[in-house]
Amino acid sequence: MEDMAKILIVEDEKFLRDLYADTLKNEGHEIDSAEDGETALQKMRQGGFDLVLLDIILPKMNGFDIMERLAKEPPTTPNKSVIFITNIDKGEEIKRALRLGNGYFIKSKITPGDLIREVNLYLSQGLPQT
Repeated sequence: MEDMAKILIVEDEKFLRDLYADTLKNEGHEIDSAEDGETALQKMRQGGFDLVLLDIILPKMNGFDIMERLAKEPPTTPNKSVIFITNIDKGEEIKRALRLGNGYFIKSKITPGDLIREVNLYLSQGLPQT
């Protein structure tokens, strides 16, 4: 059985934030969330998340800026993986997301089933199996 993961969902659209949270809670994961960049930065600085789903376009501070700030001042307890969730599919933004995080997915193209598969894929790369 897979360990329960601690996941932070950073998404300003309430509908999507709730959808992702409900979907992943139903899979047995512990979920925290943030609706803007400043709150996300505070939570990510505390660290200890197995996975962070980080939107790029956010109020107060974008996802790229959050990751650049964390690179300069890493959290005491690291976050294992950061996956950008975005509707941006331009080459330069994707390259930047891959440089700053561990991956990305286009949220307009992902179903709840796809979300579960993606999350499980990233978690399997960093969580011990029991």
